[in-house]
Amino acid sequence: MYWSQWLTVTKGTTEATAIELEAKLTVGMIEEVKVFFPPGCLGYVKCKLYHFEHQILPSHPQGYISGDDYVFVFPMDYEIKSPPAKIMVRAWNTAEVYDHTIMIGIFLREKAPGGLLGTARKVLGMSE
Repeated sequence: MYWSQWLTVTKGTTEATAIELEAKLTVGMIEEVKVFFPPGCLGYVKCKLYHFEHQILPSHPQGYISGDDYVFVFPMDYEIKSPPAKIMVRAWNTAEVYDHTIMIGIFLREKAPGGLLGTARKVLGMSE
């Protein structure tokens, strides 16, 4: 499953007033996250990703992701074990003149129903 979304981050926001975007996923393993900062962001836009209240990116709690004309690619091995499978993106924009738009992409390998046995049944065309 690949989930992606553009997020417009309003000018003059702070971490305390961050814009939030919820990625509704399914149970499985997040294998990669991409964050694209188009030209012009100039480090004004910053973001963090959370699963519930647990910060998953960046791994340092006081850190944030920020850039300009750059795609960050984060290889991951983060398991979402049970519903609700939601990732929250929190972003803010310290620029005083312009709103900025960033793109978030999440690649998740969905968990096969029934584990190994369920996978074997699916491959063999057998019913559950």
